[in-house]
Amino acid sequence: MTNPLRDDRRVALTLALLRASLLVVILVSEQLVDARQLASSGFFVVLGIAAVYSAGCVGLALRSTTNSRPRTLHRLQPVFDVLLLTALTYASGGAYSDARKAFFVIPLAAAFSERPRSTANWSLFAVAAFTLQAAIAGGHPPGVLNTWPRLTLNQDLYLTWTGAAATLLAFVLRQRSAQVNELAKVRQRLVSHAMDSVERERTRLANALHDSPVQNLIAARHDLRRAQRTGERASFERLHEAIDETIADLRREIFNLHPHVLDHAGLQAALEQVARRQPGDATVALTVEIEPDSDVAHRQMLFALGRELLSNAAKHARATEIRLTIRRTPGGATLTVVDDGCGIAEGRLRQALLEGHIGLAAVNERVAALAGSLRVDTAPSRGTSVQVTLPDVAEDPSPVARPVADVSHRVTRVEALRVSTVRA
Repeated sequence: MTNPLRDDRRVALTLALLRASLLVVILVSEQLVDARQLASSGFFVVLGIAAVYSAGCVGLALRSTTNSRPRTLHRLQPVFDVLLLTALTYASGGAYSDARKAFFVIPLAAAFSERPRSTANWSLFAVAAFTLQAAIAGGHPPGVLNTWPRLTLNQDLYLTWTGAAATLLAFVLRQRSAQVNELAKVRQRLVSHAMDSVERERTRLANALHDSPVQNLIAARHDLRRAQRTGERASFERLHEAIDETIADLRREIFNLHPHVLDHAGLQAALEQVARRQPGDATVALTVEIEPDSDVAHRQMLFALGRELLSNAAKHARATEIRLTIRRTPGGATLTVVDDGCGIAEGRLRQALLEGHIGLAAVNERVAALAGSLRVDTAPSRGTSVQVTLPDVAEDPSPVARPVADVSHRVTRVEALRVSTVRA
C-alpha cells in the first residue's frame, strides 16, 4: 500500500524542483526577447530573492523525507509563489512582460493538492494579482500595437480557463485517490478474510480429525487388541464400524478441503454433493440447476460462492425449500440462491455486512473484486433471494487468491452490493 505521507513529500519535492526550473526559464526568456528594456534593475533583485526562496523550498522538501514539513509554511507557499511571480512580472513590463506566461503554472501546481476548492481559489488569486499589477504598471512601449488593458484581458481569459481546467483536474485526482483508498481497504479486507478463512479451516480440520477419525482409530486399535486376545466376533464388528466411520469422516474432510468431483464431474455434481452434505432438517428440499455451459468461466469461484450461500441458507433461513441456479448471461454468468425461509431484516443485514459478521460480507468482497455485482432481496417472513453476477474473464484455479490478485489492478466500489426489501 502506498504511504500518503511519503506521497505528499514526493509531490512537495516535485513542485520545488519545478519552481526552481521555472526561474531559469523566466531568466532566459527575459534575455532572449528584444523588449528587455522594459525590465528594471528591480527585476534581478526580485529574481535573486525568488532563487533563494526556491532553493530553500528544495532543501525543505529534501529534508522532509525524514521530518514532516511545517503545515503553516506549506499553506503559505502558494502565496509566496503568486507574490514573487507578480513582482517579477511588474518589474519586467507588467502586461507586456514575458514572465506573465508563468502565471499559468499556478493553477496547475495547485491541482497537485487534489483540493478543487483551493485550486479554484488560487486560480482566481493569480488572475487578480496579474490584473492588479498590470493596472499599476500601465504603460505602452513604443512600437507595440496592443494596449495593456487588451493584453491583460487576453491573459485573464486564458488564465481563467486554465484555472477551470486545473480545478476539474483536481476534482478527478481527488476522486481517483478516494477510489484507490477504497481499493486498498477492500484489498485489506480480502487478505484478512483469506487469512481468517485459512486459520478457521485449520482449526476446524484439527478439531474434526481429533474428535472423530482419531477417536475412531483409537477405539479400533483397542478392539483389535481385544479381538487378538479373545477372538470375540463383536470386537471385529466394532473394528469394521470404526474403520468405516473413519473412512467416511476422512472423505468428508477431503471434500471440504478440495472437491475433486468439481474437476472430474463438473460444477453441477459438485454443488449437488454440497447440498447433500448440508446439516440441518432432512425435510428441507435443496435443488441445484445449472445450465450446461455455465461452468466454463469462474467455475472455482461459482462453486465457492454457491457453497457459501447454500450453507448460509441451510443454517439460518429455517426454510423448507432452497434452490440454487446458475445461468449464462450476455458476457457472464448469474448465480441465484432462493429460499422460502424467515428472511432478514434490512437493518440487520446492512449492519452485519458492515461488521463482516455473516458470510455475505465475504461473498460481497469476492464479487466486488471480480467487478461483479451482488443483489439481496429479502424481508422478514418473505424469504431471501441472493443473486450474484460475474463477468467472463480468464479462469483462475484459486477461489481466494484471484480476488486478492485482481483487486490490485481493478478499481471497484463496495457499493456494488445493493440491498432491497421485497414487497408483499
